[in-house]
Amino acid sequence: MIISSKHKFYLGLLWELVISPYEYAKNFVKWHYMPVNTLELDKVRLPVNSNTVAVCIHEWGGYQGKRSKHIKNITPFDCGLDFQLMRYRSYKGQFDLDLTLTISDYHLFKTEVGDVKILKVPNIGMDFSGYEAFFESIKHKENQFVILTNTSVNKNQVNFIDDYLKFFEAHSSIGMLGISFNSKMYQSLIRNNFNPHLQSFFLLTTTEVLKEVVEKNKEFPGKGIDHKLGLIKNGEIKLSKIVMDLGYQLVAILEDGSPHFFDKRSLADNGKNSWDSVFGDYRLHIEHPNSINPLKKNIVL
Repeated sequence: MIISSKHKFYLGLLWELVISPYEYAKNFVKWHYMPVNTLELDKVRLPVNSNTVAVCIHEWGGYQGKRSKHIKNITPFDCGLDFQLMRYRSYKGQFDLDLTLTISDYHLFKTEVGDVKILKVPNIGMDFSGYEAFFESIKHKENQFVILTNTSVNKNQVNFIDDYLKFFEAHSSIGMLGISFNSKMYQSLIRNNFNPHLQSFFLLTTTEVLKEVVEKNKEFPGKGIDHKLGLIKNGEIKLSKIVMDLGYQLVAILEDGSPHFFDKRSLADNGKNSWDSVFGDYRLHIEHPNSINPLKKNIVL
């Protein structure tokens, strides 16, 4: 009997309910008594030896080139593939961009994209189906910077690539960089589940970090999951958790251009209280959700 992703998700919730007393006790100990100095931290990434940035833009074939995104309690914004292609095609900087477009349900795709490499992928796994296929296509190349993104990025156009990559290079303990995060796992019955993670519509990392993630997880996070809530829990959230479990830091570039770091030590040391001002979905607190914002000019590299 094959169990669907949806049923697996809800069976998982049922199991959470059964073991909830243990989970509440574990969370209490985790945020009050965890021995911070025993955590594996400050791991250093393998150096990037290539000037090429491998960029994956994932798109569902049925979307229009320009669209408006409406999410409950979050300011609506315009986005779409047209703005993403404009963003990367207009880049003139210090790196070479190698752009690939992954498309699920390709038979629905009507947008004219010109001369862009296209990978046709199944819609099982949604964005993560595209990210996985793209990773498989580049994993044998030398270590390089990788951008995984979809078309839900705000249409606002800024120059960011050189500054982001220089910042990433200068902080070799960062495993993954994003532009938004959520400090809570909503896809859980555990109350106020404090589980900070980067949101997956824009992620900057390297080939080697992704290899480590896949090796630890035995497969690309989110693979084969076609249920949205299950994909967030076992794709987006799991990806950030694995990166931190490997000993790396995560960082999000906030709306004011400042970097917000988190790793296992900062979570254990500070717990939820230090996140009070942004507890939950960061996009609830900002004017331009899903935007790529320029890094502050006074950030020390």
